[in-house]
Amino acid sequence: YKLFQTLKHMPHEVRVRYCNIDYDREIAIVAELTENGKRKIIGTARVSIDPDGKSGELAFLVADPWQGLGLGTKLVDYVIEICRERGLETVYAIMVPDNLKAVELMKKFGFTLRYTEEGVIKGTLKLKEETPLTPAGMPSEICEEASKPAGKEAEMVSTS
Repeated sequence: YKLFQTLKHMPHEVRVRYCNIDYDREIAIVAELTENGKRKIIGTARVSIDPDGKSGELAFLVADPWQGLGLGTKLVDYVIEICRERGLETVYAIMVPDNLKAVELMKKFGFTLRYTEEGVIKGTLKLKEETPLTPAGMPSEICEEASKPAGKEAEMVSTS
């Protein structure tokens, strides 16, 4: 649900979705602060996992007074780590080009950025490295394991 703006009224179904997280499809964390005995959300990061279960869309927000202090970095880092643990292969984020702080944060994490036809920037981060293949088409770690002697490790013994 891309907002890119402040809403004066949020539809009921959107509020329900944000308050009742489907943990199989969505990951959401918040940063909160307690002031005068009241809790206040100052930042959030979330990932909505695509139906393929291999990729997810990252969205994050930090309240203006808390920007530039590293909170966005911590939130995004935490959510990306959860995505890795869940086995996602790719995370992507959609940003408006004039949100320079978001664009810079995505660069910091190594996202590949490109402009889309819709006039927004899509950043993509691969979470799983592809396993290199040998010329025979087998993953290299299988070939390395197969080339080791069977049984115990061989030891060099000097007889001099």
